[in-house]
Amino acid sequence: MSVLITVRCRGILGLITPIAAGFGLAGAVRLAALQAAGLNGTAPPSAGEWKQLVSTLTSNWEWLIATGIGLAFMIVAGMVIAGSQRGIDHVFRIGTGVVLILVVIPAVLK
Repeated sequence: MSVLITVRCRGILGLITPIAAGFGLAGAVRLAALQAAGLNGTAPPSAGEWKQLVSTLTSNWEWLIATGIGLAFMIVAGMVIAGSQRGIDHVFRIGTGVVLILVVIPAVLK
């Protein structure tokens, strides 16, 4: 049995929204399948080395993000000092990205 979905495209947003909803639904189905198979998010008792590897990679990732954000803010500060009128816009974009990375994404993943 096939399901026919009719989408009225009004610009690019009308095309992207149903595609994004489809990907979200597919991801939710896969996560539900993993949970039904017994994956509960805790490591088995004998997985100490894997836990150490994951924590090392996580700490390296946090350092890399912090360094990248610092460099981006330094470049934007140079733009502002040089008189760029778009420099302040970049500050707010970087700030929004930092909030998404540090607050929203971990909250969604919990």
